[in-house]
Amino acid sequence: MRKILLIVLLLIVGVNLFAQTILLSEKEELNLRNDDFMVVGKCRGYSVVYRNHASIGELLFYNKSMVKEKISTLSFLPSKLSKIKFTNTSQDMLVFYVVKENKSMNVYMSKLNQDYSWTEPQLFESTPMESFRNNGEFNFSVSDDNTKTLVYNSFSEEGSTKLHAKVVDINLQVDIEIKQLMTEGDIYMLDVAGVSNRGEAYLLANDTKANKGSGEKLILLTASKGDLNFSFNQFDLNQYSIRDIHLAVDNINRNLYIASYFSDGRYSKPRGLFLGSYNIENKIVNPSHFTPITMQVAATPTDLKDMKIRNLFLKKSGEVEIVAERTYQNTRSIASITPMLSSSMMMSNMNENARIVNEFSYDEIAVFNLKADGSLAWSQTILKDQTTMDDNGIFSSYGVLQHRLGNAYLFNDMSGKQSRVLASYISGTGELTVKELQTSEEIENWNLMPRSALQMSKSEIVMPCVSKNYLCFLKISY
Repeated sequence: MRKILLIVLLLIVGVNLFAQTILLSEKEELNLRNDDFMVVGKCRGYSVVYRNHASIGELLFYNKSMVKEKISTLSFLPSKLSKIKFTNTSQDMLVFYVVKENKSMNVYMSKLNQDYSWTEPQLFESTPMESFRNNGEFNFSVSDDNTKTLVYNSFSEEGSTKLHAKVVDINLQVDIEIKQLMTEGDIYMLDVAGVSNRGEAYLLANDTKANKGSGEKLILLTASKGDLNFSFNQFDLNQYSIRDIHLAVDNINRNLYIASYFSDGRYSKPRGLFLGSYNIENKIVNPSHFTPITMQVAATPTDLKDMKIRNLFLKKSGEVEIVAERTYQNTRSIASITPMLSSSMMMSNMNENARIVNEFSYDEIAVFNLKADGSLAWSQTILKDQTTMDDNGIFSSYGVLQHRLGNAYLFNDMSGKQSRVLASYISGTGELTVKELQTSEEIENWNLMPRSALQMSKSEIVMPCVSKNYLCFLKISY
């Protein structure tokens, strides 16, 4: 009887979760080759997106019906940007942008005023171009509540590695400012970082440069308000190597989690999942966990090498959910036959030409739920087959809507002649439900971009859509 009631409850939950409303914004002009766009978040009751068209940056503010009500022009943005990052709460918004000028790479920041204009941009950080060329790219990390932003970079200068890091709050107050000379030997900063809601900064480093195999060391750098330097904490890797490293901060229980793949050697194929944690209050590294993994649908156990970790979700129950996606790229030559008229024979000869194409493949999604002790509670696989050519896979991969009862994974199904949008819901116990999203004829004329989607609230997700020379935004509400 209890099993029957549980099944009925799961069916009711699935129906309620998939009861959806879909709204499409008006179209905007777009040059896909040169323009930039992204979903920013929820602010002042609006769904906010960024569009940079013809070198003019704008924020578009949509109401609940996805009708554009306000436009805020970022007239101070230069024509050429290296990077742009927005941070927003329910009422406030900051913009950071990186630009090359005067032989330096500079980070500027500005804040949105109440009248939707912007404060005068102020220089936030700067790195000489000579140093920037030696691995000095600026990176950003934002706290879960969006009130703190970490800006950091590391670079080589005169044979030494220097680390610069700042944490600023939503009111433009700097909580942490560190300029530190690295003297701990041959360690390399990773593009993996986090910042807590209290403004504590966390950076990761290992003993190998990016794209050169796995690291055999894992070092966590920590800093709090008032610190002049980072503290170093090393994890015990039990003689394993790790790669594809991700970090998440548990602000409620005051823990930090690190997840990656582990292997027997620096260039060996992955064997399973590594899970490490750090107690923020006690400032101690907890024992590490290594969980062997065999893929459910893989031809061989070594197929983990193509699985890229995409998400690291923390559950209130203390479990950690790791989401990976199989993705790879192939380059091949396609022969094409071109008719050619012979002047001597007066007949058509066939001339064979070759064209090089890049194939981008995004296949199954694997979800691993790990208990606090690192053991595998359950795993689930979402099957999909997405292969496209010469488009960087911008319409492939997936978007996630996190729900208190589970997560919904949205993606374009490209297995048939006509693409359709599927929602795969995985409950907190690993139960899988798949449903096609019912779209209108108008929406079917657009190419959806789930990988660029952003969750706006507990029940809303917004994703960009493109068609020919136009851009619009789709909101899905549950």
